[in-house]
Amino acid sequence: MTRSAVWSIALACALASGGSQAVTTVIYRCTDAAGAVTFQNGKACPAGHTQERRVVEMATPMPAFVSPPAAPVAAPQVPLISRLPAAEPVTALKDDDAPDPPPALFACRVFDNSTYWREDDTPPLRCRPMQTVGIGGLPGMEAGQACEQVADVCEAVPADALCSTWETRVREAEFRWRYAQGRAQDPLRLEYEQLFTTWRDSSCGPAGDAASAQNQRGTDAR
Repeated sequence: MTRSAVWSIALACALASGGSQAVTTVIYRCTDAAGAVTFQNGKACPAGHTQERRVVEMATPMPAFVSPPAAPVAAPQVPLISRLPAAEPVTALKDDDAPDPPPALFACRVFDNSTYWREDDTPPLRCRPMQTVGIGGLPGMEAGQACEQVADVCEAVPADALCSTWETRVREAEFRWRYAQGRAQDPLRLEYEQLFTTWRDSSCGPAGDAASAQNQRGTDAR
């Protein structure tokens, strides 16, 4: 090993052990009468040793990076459906004094077999990827990309399943909002608030449960 390489190793060790507050350090190369070489950090060589001294200047260390605190998730302006008391499943009430049923729902299936709900049966067209061929009729050989416009297939949710489907829809909206990250949180929170309010104020929500219970008490009294 060359002499410069030995110095480099010694300097590296000094830098590693210099501490976060050190700005300069001194390295001593000590050679005894038998020719054995040792290095000392910040301490002169013993008597009888040949000494070489080098001063190493180190830049002030950068402060440790501290990530900014995560922005708190804004609380919704409505309760969490997951924390409401459990209620018996209900169907839309037909009494004249009961709240109105919720809007109709349509279960829609995408070309990839994923499903979702919407409140009308006219979803926008999607672009379904098509397989293309390139050089020599082989896919992937500069074949480019192509797609065809297709519509999702939607079917109306039956009336006897409308309440349970609306509740499931609201619960899924809450889940998406609570586990979203960054900028996606606010629009998902607003979506949850809107769906919850629609469900809550309908004959399927707590308002409908209360009206049903009141009607039942009136029937029992008669």
